[in-house]
Amino acid sequence: PTRKLEITAISAEGLLEGRKPVKKNAFVAFEIAGNHCSGAMRTRIDEVGGDYPVWEDKLETEFSLTEEKKNKESFMYVGVYCQLVSGKDKHVGTARVPIKDFTGGYAPEGFLHCLSYRLWDEYGKRNGIVNFSARIVKAGLHSFWLR
Repeated sequence: PTRKLEITAISAEGLLEGRKPVKKNAFVAFEIAGNHCSGAMRTRIDEVGGDYPVWEDKLETEFSLTEEKKNKESFMYVGVYCQLVSGKDKHVGTARVPIKDFTGGYAPEGFLHCLSYRLWDEYGKRNGIVNFSARIVKAGLHSFWLR
């Protein structure tokens, strides 16, 4: 059975490009490993936030969560990028989030999980933190967003 996942990309902090703070044009992409229902989802670009971007973008996707997958380690990759003047996307950092952090038996289905994860660059060095919320939308329940 497929489930609907609602993610709100909130913000990031302490982002570096090389050894310097990211100046602008940061965005975040979410991708569930092995999810054949849909590909990566991404936020809009924060043109002014620099190394502390804010998005507050709500994204939705569907994914399959079988009993077999529940018992295995499944991950969602959260990647932060900045768009260069050339239009190319430069990788800033990635967090590997266990799916069970928001689908496990810790809280009932439909519970809103507010999560923060350390980002790691391609050299395995710490590179900021990403903040987002995630919840599995119960069947028959309409999504909502409170500000």
